[in-house]
Amino acid sequence: MPDIDTDFDDDGRQKVIDYVVQKYGTNQVAQIVTYGTMAAKSSINDVARVMDLPLMESRALTKMLPDKMGLTLKRVFTAPLTKTLDKVKKLRELHASNTLEGSVLREAERLEGSIRNTGIHAAGIIIAPTDLTDLIPVATAKDSNLWVTQIEGNSIESAGVIKMDFLGLKTLSILKSALEMLKRTQGVEIDLDDIPLTDEKTYELYQKAETNCIFQFESPGMQKYMKELKPDKLGDLIAMNALYRPGPLAYIPSFIARKHGKEPVAYDLPEMAEYLEETYGITVYQEQVMLLSQKLASFTKGEADVLRKAMGKKDRKTLDKLRPDFMERAKAKGHPEKVLEKIWTDWEAFAQYAFNKSHSTCYA
Repeated sequence: MPDIDTDFDDDGRQKVIDYVVQKYGTNQVAQIVTYGTMAAKSSINDVARVMDLPLMESRALTKMLPDKMGLTLKRVFTAPLTKTLDKVKKLRELHASNTLEGSVLREAERLEGSIRNTGIHAAGIIIAPTDLTDLIPVATAKDSNLWVTQIEGNSIESAGVIKMDFLGLKTLSILKSALEMLKRTQGVEIDLDDIPLTDEKTYELYQKAETNCIFQFESPGMQKYMKELKPDKLGDLIAMNALYRPGPLAYIPSFIARKHGKEPVAYDLPEMAEYLEETYGITVYQEQVMLLSQKLASFTKGEADVLRKAMGKKDRKTLDKLRPDFMERAKAKGHPEKVLEKIWTDWEAFAQYAFNKSHSTCYA
């Protein structure tokens, strides 16, 4: 099943949850547990507290840990570090010693990675087709009236339940308040659905990067690119939303140069222009890959969707299975093998950060 993400304004989110509970019953709706684990520093601090190591000394121990994100205690104590830092040498000596610090470090190493506490997922709601207790273990939580699953969100769908993300967005609350204020103070009624998406003055704000408080467009990096891109149509904003993420970020300078005619727009095959023209020849969306696989290799809509899903979930096995099929069928349509190889390789790289246009359009 897909994850179903729906955004509501902050005030409306609870109403939606109440509605779902009313419709399906409390025994079929639950929130999702999250597990907090003991990381290197918290592991040392917790053990030090229990073993009565003074606070100053436990802080001194955690300060000796290298600042690399994700570095585990096991690795600090055992990995062959070529340029061993003086701090790490000292930690290793303490770890091997018969002192209280040594005991704390050895216990902390054993406990690292254990579950320390549980929380509740900020947005996730599980809806089950039958009584939840027939499908998964559930628990109660002091800060929720609903049951809470005892399986985390990533693996819960295999139990036959559907995961909905009901997000409360401050941005939507701001829009709602703004409309109410306009009506109250100016007597002006505005329907958001009727606002034209071609208003020049609005695009001028984007071109000057006056986008504070605009969802997805307010970061300093995005503002810098807005000034360079000078967007003048909705399509530009949709594309920037999909591109401004780790991975595709590298394509933004090229996207901007092509929009302003400073770089030629090129296509691997002339047939690709139909679907890549709007993004100046750069593959930006999952939908483009779906349409191109249908056009170049006569994939059915179902097969194109399997390809999209494999990309979205970075499913290497399925991608490898689809490749020979794509190659054979596209060659049968007269496309040169060498170019097809390049197209597929590009798509495989694209799978690392594929984004769907429908999502990006809503944001824009």
